[in-house]
Amino acid sequence: MWEVSLRRNDLLLTFLSALLLAVSRLPLHLGWLVFIAWIPLLQVFERGVEKSRQLLLMGFIMSLVYVLMVFYWFALVTLPGLIGMVLLYTLVYYLLFLAINRIFRSLPVWRYAGFISLLLTFEWVQNFGETRFPWFNLAYSLADYNILIQMADLGGVVGLSFLILVINILLNSLLPSSQRKARRADEVSNRRPGVLRGGRGALALILLIMAAWLGYGAYWLKYRQLEEHDARVHVIQPSIDQDVKWVPEQYGKTMQILQDLTLEAAADSARLVIYPEGAITNYLMRVPQAQRDLRAILDTTGVDIFTGFPDFVPAPPEHVNNELSYNAASLFRQDRFYNELYYKNILVPIGERMLWLDLFPFMWKVQFGQANWEFGEKLAYYESDGRHFSPSICYELAFPEIFHRMAIPAASDSADIVKCDYLVNITNDAWFGTSYGPWLHAVMARFRAVENRIQIYRSANTGISLIMDPKGRYLAKTKLFEVTGITAPLYTCQDIPLIRRIYRYPLFFVILALVLVVFALFRRPVRRL
Repeated sequence: MWEVSLRRNDLLLTFLSALLLAVSRLPLHLGWLVFIAWIPLLQVFERGVEKSRQLLLMGFIMSLVYVLMVFYWFALVTLPGLIGMVLLYTLVYYLLFLAINRIFRSLPVWRYAGFISLLLTFEWVQNFGETRFPWFNLAYSLADYNILIQMADLGGVVGLSFLILVINILLNSLLPSSQRKARRADEVSNRRPGVLRGGRGALALILLIMAAWLGYGAYWLKYRQLEEHDARVHVIQPSIDQDVKWVPEQYGKTMQILQDLTLEAAADSARLVIYPEGAITNYLMRVPQAQRDLRAILDTTGVDIFTGFPDFVPAPPEHVNNELSYNAASLFRQDRFYNELYYKNILVPIGERMLWLDLFPFMWKVQFGQANWEFGEKLAYYESDGRHFSPSICYELAFPEIFHRMAIPAASDSADIVKCDYLVNITNDAWFGTSYGPWLHAVMARFRAVENRIQIYRSANTGISLIMDPKGRYLAKTKLFEVTGITAPLYTCQDIPLIRRIYRYPLFFVILALVLVVFALFRRPVRRL
């Protein structure tokens, strides 16, 4: 009976951690909950879980609660995809909890190092592979606290997540039950009591960390100066409903809306106007009429236009299709209509391309409504009115590394550009209506701007469009479904943030996690605390 009660208590604590983590991510101004969200699960791992089946159930609860609360809006596009996501992360959390639990039981002295390294590994590895989906980072819970985000220029989102986990561990150590378990762990390991076993030491360290964290943020926000420029860049939000966006009869109406908004921007002295992802709902580079329509806007307004559109090229003979389709974008000017095309490098798993098509060609026949775009293979750089920028499309906003590469181009990418003056992100979040999806996506611009100390202009079809300065401050921002344009001065920063030099440092946590897991597997679990 006692065992049943204990198992139920473990499941309840797992549910509580999942709930706190989920609520901290939503636009409810409760992001501070992330600093205590892992404490219930830490209590479970401190006590230890005996059965693998129990850990599987914990993984299911964690995935179900977190995914349904934070990513429920996936169902607006694909309900099977949302269900698949719950099942996938049930497996992921199960393996994660299995490894953490083993380290807590077999290597109690290293349990917190294992806990941190495994969770940071979980976050970082989601930046890679065709299933990549780095939306679980704890750091994004700090979206409302710009003063805390400033340290992202040192350690990126992984560094912020590290600090969050340390605070969770220190607060957990203040609980009387944790102090008793820590002392018993020391006894079992024949180890002297650690310096943080007492509440005073842990509390002092919490205060020291927060003082340094807040101090660094305050210093950047108040004292670091940015250089202001009149760049005359305007962001357009046409707000074309997704239900009619690709209907042929809508094309003319869409082009009229884009022209009207561009004329308004030109009247406000715009030099560059940015349209959203897929704004031109035609094969712009292949259809003469679409080119004539865009040229008419260029000639009427005299501005440069950066826009998204679909594109295709002939496929090689061995390919399953006759054409290779791309999610594309480019800059168009009166004096130079044809520029290099940017093809989206990172595609939404299943949403934009079915997984592992190269390995399993039969997957081409599996259809959930995805376009099955091809992957772009390089970045692009453009110049307008004497200033340089590099673009990203939609989902790519979630990936720090590609933004590091865009901010300071490598010589192999563009030998004549020393540094981008700003970055551009275009997207179409109309799929997600008025859900939390557009907000969760948009706030990532704040992190990318601070990490690279560079301004970001973001054009979203139905919102949220924004202009974010290098300090993570909103210079301009739209509401959902507004038909409008926004502009703001360009601010530049000459600093090259530390994170751009060391952005592969999370590999240290991956290696540490692997080493600890291997050692834990070869060590017999110590007696239950």
